[in-house]
Amino acid sequence: MKKWLHHRTYLVIFSAVFILIALSACGTNEQGGANDGLTLVNEDNQEIELTNKDRATILFHFTEVG
Repeated sequence: MKKWLHHRTYLVIFSAVFILIALSACGTNEQGGANDGLTLVNEDNQEIELTNKDRATILFHFTEVG
């Protein structure tokens, strides 16, 4: 009986965590419109949209070594 209760507790906890993760993935865009995409600011303080299909954007990521 204790072993069954132990497994049931794990199942309830796992289900609760799964539901919370699924609900957090269904968030809304807090800034408004559906056309708001991912934007960055370049070195000239211009906003660059990453979702612009007419103009390709190349991102560089530099890390310090040593």
